[in-house]
Amino acid sequence: MHYSHTQTAMNVEEIDRLSFLPYLFGEDFMIAELKVYSLARKHLPDYEDGFWHFVRLPQGGGYMMPTGDRYHMVNAEGWFDRTVSAEVAGIILTAQAINYRCLALKGCSDDEQIKLFLLREFQLWNFIESHPDSAAISAALE
Repeated sequence: MHYSHTQTAMNVEEIDRLSFLPYLFGEDFMIAELKVYSLARKHLPDYEDGFWHFVRLPQGGGYMMPTGDRYHMVNAEGWFDRTVSAEVAGIILTAQAINYRCLALKGCSDDEQIKLFLLREFQLWNFIESHPDSAAISAALE
């Protein structure tokens, strides 16, 4: 029998917002942040630019989450088309951005940055596995 323990994510407070993205994405934080926004515009037809929440995971790492309740998410390449919560959309978009940055940095001499992204990917997947909507998140990321 498989037991999963749901981890409680913590919203980053206003005072810590400026340090969160460098913590999450390292030196690559501006490019990675813009990638999340770009993916939101691509995969969330009803998304309008706006405020994003930053969420820190208890085991390290975190994700960005758009403001709102639910979003229709479409990824034609992955055959994903369904409505998800803002949290699930944020987790998916952050995971995609981390993966894109790993691929973009592959072959570069910045081993520390690649190691950080691999760690963040591992931490996020660890959280996804215990998330109540893990099946939808996994389906979107396949």
